[in-house]
Amino acid sequence: MAKEDVRRIGALARSTVEVLSRHPAGLTFAALLEQVAPPDSPANGRATEEMRRGAVALLRAGWLLDHSGRWTVSEEGQSALARHQDPEAFLREAVRHSFKGWLSVHSPYYLRVAKSVEKLTVEYKAIRRIGVRHIFGTGLRAAPWQDVLPVQKTRRVRVPGLSAVTIDELLGHLRSAGVSYAEGGHAVYLPPAAVAGSAFRVLAPDYPPGAGLKIIKRPGEAAGNTYAQGMAAGDSRLHLSLIHQPHHLGLVASLMYAEGTGPRPYDFVELECGGQWWTAYVTEHVEGRAPTVQECEAGVDRLRELEEQGTFKVLLPEGFNDPEFECPSCSNNALVGTDGRFYYVDFQNFLLTDYEAYLTRIAQEASEKSHFGDQTVLRGGRYLYQSVPGVSLPGKRSIDDRVVVLRRLLEEAGVTVEDRLVLDVGCNIGMMMAQYLKMGARWCHGWDRAHVTPHTERMLLALGCTRFSTTGGDIASAQPMEENLPAFLRPALAGCAVSYLAVRRHIGWLDALARLPWSFIIYEGHEAETQTDFDDHMREFKAMANFRVGGFSFYTDGDSDRRPVAILVREGAQ
Repeated sequence: MAKEDVRRIGALARSTVEVLSRHPAGLTFAALLEQVAPPDSPANGRATEEMRRGAVALLRAGWLLDHSGRWTVSEEGQSALARHQDPEAFLREAVRHSFKGWLSVHSPYYLRVAKSVEKLTVEYKAIRRIGVRHIFGTGLRAAPWQDVLPVQKTRRVRVPGLSAVTIDELLGHLRSAGVSYAEGGHAVYLPPAAVAGSAFRVLAPDYPPGAGLKIIKRPGEAAGNTYAQGMAAGDSRLHLSLIHQPHHLGLVASLMYAEGTGPRPYDFVELECGGQWWTAYVTEHVEGRAPTVQECEAGVDRLRELEEQGTFKVLLPEGFNDPEFECPSCSNNALVGTDGRFYYVDFQNFLLTDYEAYLTRIAQEASEKSHFGDQTVLRGGRYLYQSVPGVSLPGKRSIDDRVVVLRRLLEEAGVTVEDRLVLDVGCNIGMMMAQYLKMGARWCHGWDRAHVTPHTERMLLALGCTRFSTTGGDIASAQPMEENLPAFLRPALAGCAVSYLAVRRHIGWLDALARLPWSFIIYEGHEAETQTDFDDHMREFKAMANFRVGGFSFYTDGDSDRRPVAILVREGAQ
């Protein structure tokens, strides 16, 4: 190669390190190219390839670091920049560390050949790992559960005082706020202190203390958005194309939490920042330490078990041999919390495979433990009290039929559960809480027996519902409902809604209903009750609270007989 070519590549390589030294958070290649070789530069066309050739040497030398497509300078790179003022000497020192780096600089064909071979190898590995059935099954048609899950409606939150059209503007806001955050190739993570210290503090009161925020770097509303932000070196195009859409990745996060391998997801939200929408996850923040090799290996073995069960599959072409699962740090994705549990905090590289079978298993377990549900020869033994979205198992009560009537009565009464706290007394396995969340409830808290509520939580998580909490135990008339609520929910009691479905015969009217500042109650009576029965029960309740019947009907659903249903609107309530 001509000496002037080497000197030119050296000059570009040294300029690359100089520019990146002024950007500690790093730059993408496109942003870097604009500063090293501006578009109006006569050598811009040639500079693109020559910058890449020099970058191979810098990366191999460890002077540059590639964070999934965003480049930064290492301490070794800073030191080399100070030691070698001459561009040619700078490049000679870089290529001394690696034969591949030397080839990239001295052979104009190496980079092209290496790229094509590497890409073919990566794609072949991806096909072998993922499997043809999953590739074509996912690509040709959606599984039934993908059409109905997640059940929960996505919250939309305006972030006042922040206008961020691009990711650089969003990161600029965080830097100007002086908060610490973690940036990956596809998302930005804000720990609780960063949420509290930035414009995103508007979210904090709506979730448990210590919640973090993971924002997808590609701007846009959830529908039609993608998690992956483009290909980096070593990426598989097939792998990236099969990453779930952002709302289905929420199901992956819920599954990992339910199976004891990940943090608790609290919500999937759309954030409006000065006219631009951003998609994000509100999640439990894990305070802890790096695991030991033994702790990490045990945690990764649990993930392997879930793959072997057919619950999900690792999408990465190298599978569990990828650095993302290399113990003890798993590329900083592995932590041991203060509770001593292993947490794997990332979820985008998992593909849900036979998720309907997983849903069915969770629903069957709930049916066996639920205190409702009947034994029947025609139904094949015990069956669910409530039908479950995405599952073909029969249920005594039809959720779809119930919701049609309830929506009509809510509209007739002029009230809505949207953006309200909903208290569900006798929540069973949570299917009505799921429907309230589908209608846009801010949060749901449910009460049922202690052996039922764990199944309530697993069932709701499996359906993609996260804005909920439960209290387990026998429900007595003196139930201290206010005290049962997590502290962050108590300010939301004013104007809340109460779900009181088919429980009055079992527990009567709870004393707390006279104290709580509810706005309306969704009331359902029991099978075979008459209009006279309903009127008697309403007179009894009016001795405790001042309300009007805003909507009333009789209805039947599933295998259930006719019963009354009503919306009880508190007089003077908001």
